Amino acid sequence: MVYVRGKARIRHAETGEIYEIGADRIDFEAVGSHERGMGLETRYSAIVDHPQLGQLVWDLWEYPVGAENHRNTDVGTHELLEDIDFGLQHEPPDDDERQLPIDTLVGWFFERFEDPAHRLPYETAEGGFQWIYGGPYDAREQLEENFPDEAEHIIDAAVEQIESEGLTEWAPVSSPEDYGADEDEEPFGEDDLNEIVRDLDDLISAIPEPASDPAFRLGDDGLVHMAAAPDRQPEVSDGDLLEELRSASAALRSSLKGTNAHTDLLQRVENYEEALLEDPISISRLYGRGVRLENAARSARRRIEADELPAFTAETEQNLNSVLDLHATYIMSGEDGRRLVEGAAAYRSTPDETAALKEAAEKVSSAVAQRQDVFSEEVRRHVAQAAQDIGDGPHPERSNQVAVRSLGNMTGSLLKWVGVVGASAIVGGAIAASAPGVAAVAGGASAITGIVSFLTTNASLLLMLALAVGIALSWLRPIAILLDKLRRGGKK
Repeated sequence: MVYVRGKARIRHAETGEIYEIGADRIDFEAVGSHERGMGLETRYSAIVDHPQLGQLVWDLWEYPVGAENHRNTDVGTHELLEDIDFGLQHEPPDDDERQLPIDTLVGWFFERFEDPAHRLPYETAEGGFQWIYGGPYDAREQLEENFPDEAEHIIDAAVEQIESEGLTEWAPVSSPEDYGADEDEEPFGEDDLNEIVRDLDDLISAIPEPASDPAFRLGDDGLVHMAAAPDRQPEVSDGDLLEELRSASAALRSSLKGTNAHTDLLQRVENYEEALLEDPISISRLYGRGVRLENAARSARRRIEADELPAFTAETEQNLNSVLDLHATYIMSGEDGRRLVEGAAAYRSTPDETAALKEAAEKVSSAVAQRQDVFSEEVRRHVAQAAQDIGDGPHPERSNQVAVRSLGNMTGSLLKWVGVVGASAIVGGAIAASAPGVAAVAGGASAITGIVSFLTTNASLLLMLALAVGIALSWLRPIAILLDKLRRGGKK
């Protein structure tokens, strides 16, 4: 699907030596895909771990199917003198492929517009349908406006299919904004509630258990706290390398404590060292905190260049470089660490995708920050830092990976705790102390009530997050939709 020709020439950032990477060393694989407005977007990546240059990454995005949308080459701090020639390998489309973009446009249209007879009032004296939700809308105008780069013959075919039954004026499909908050709405009937609760119970029970850091626990004080990572195990990598990393980290912390100029970086170093000194150690926790340390180091260096912070001492500079280099080597020395690094490729995103993810994460973070009755200070700070780091650092895909894992693990844990009590208990808006399952949950009924309040109040934000993340949080989307239904109409 992706062709590769020629060679890349890269100059080392420190030694100045030039290295060549031949096309035979670059093997592209599909690492992730998700649905967008015109169908499936697929990301292809090729990763080369060079002994002198470190990790080199080539990316290509295919969107829509059969079209090259974007490409990128990441050689870190080194200088790319000459890139390989790579791109999407086009093949003559078969009949199904010719129909696919047409079907995509038709599907997009009917997700947003419908026959006005479905819900609009019709007044003969007033000239017919009353377009109270906007409209009427024209299919061709909507497709041309939203898909300006689409071929004219594809637009023509899609419009012909949409208007095949003679209807040319369309109304928007329903949305929560169509109904005012004060409008009298009949609450769900008993059967409706029971069906939603059954669906919610099934969906919660299917949420995957987190296999990596961060982990969360519900304390006896009724607040959500950070917990020990689920993958802690006796380290199996090079013990000498680990001790060297611990020594360098301690030296870095000591050199930073001599000044108050770099408090943000010092906090990240202390958090990193905490994970480094665990016994047994969690590779996923060390990996995540290493990503945050890299981001803080890059931010500090940028502020130093802008004269916003004083320069590092020679000792601090040397210790910081040692920690970052040793950390990268240690993570790549074991299978679990390599799997995390390789998995980050699925979180590479375009600028628009990164902006959407950051906006959703920041809104969820803000909602968490406002609920001191639910979340401990440590959790609020962790979530805020995760959202802040999205798209940042020398490896932004790793920052995205850590943020998605943080928000996903937290939300999944909250839902699992509610699931222990039973989704039916949330309909009334409060949890009785005698509700089944409460005794099994630390913090008791008041804690679960607070969690339910947070989940239902912020259901629309959780849906926004699920849509921005895509496949990695695909389980959250249907749950958020049901929670929002209960928030709007689930009253007994």
